[in-house]
Amino acid sequence: MKRTLLITNTSSGSASGVDEQTVVASLRQAGLDVVERRVLPEQDLPARADLDDSSIDVVAIISGDGTISNLHASLAKWSGAIFVLPGGTMNLLSRRLHGDIALMALLEELRTDSLVSKQIPLIAVADQHVLTGLTVGPSTRWAEVREGMRHADLQSLAETIPTAWFETLSDEGVWVGDNRENQFASLFVEPVDGGHLSVIGFVASNIGDMVGHGLAWLRKDFRDGPHVDLGIMGDVTISSEERAASALIDGEASELTVPIRCHAVMSEVQFLVHTQ
Repeated sequence: MKRTLLITNTSSGSASGVDEQTVVASLRQAGLDVVERRVLPEQDLPARADLDDSSIDVVAIISGDGTISNLHASLAKWSGAIFVLPGGTMNLLSRRLHGDIALMALLEELRTDSLVSKQIPLIAVADQHVLTGLTVGPSTRWAEVREGMRHADLQSLAETIPTAWFETLSDEGVWVGDNRENQFASLFVEPVDGGHLSVIGFVASNIGDMVGHGLAWLRKDFRDGPHVDLGIMGDVTISSEERAASALIDGEASELTVPIRCHAVMSEVQFLVHTQ
């Protein structure tokens, strides 16, 4: 049995309705003995020293991609493994690791021989690692609309919808490398393997595109918005007229200095992957 810390983020996606006893029993069936628990946001994410002091082998986490990214950063070069369970708003990392499967369905399939430990491909950007994807450009403003919808914040929506609409239709687009003629409302970079990245460009040239982007964000997967597949690349440089560009790093709002240079790397921490 592997000594396991279970982290649940009650403010993330569907994690607030999780029956922890069911999770604990299912993890134990798969050889993961939950000896410690943490609840976010009331408690902090663990540091490597915390896990070493408690002889923890696995951190199982039910949360969104942004929190998991922060966890990975705090555990750089840790000798244990992270087990990502579905429970966030978009679950991009969980879907990449285990397929499009709900939490309860995944728990029902867990067994001792169904989990393998391995490194996963990431994106290195400046001094940080991106686990699921990097979105850069004006249309990232739709993330604020999504949060307003999620919290039923009418005042926020009254402010964020016009801003997202205006920003997405603005002329201040982004482009790959020196290809300035092909500008996009945003670019999305996703890890493929340790040496390659997938790049798509979001388009927004008319009202139909705008509606498509809005619906895609509200349906929780912005990748379904109107876009152009730019293919698989090695290193990717994102350019803009501006010195800084709005960005989403694993779904979390940020701002990055332009040009933004993206490199494909492998994770410094092992992840448990469910295999059927």
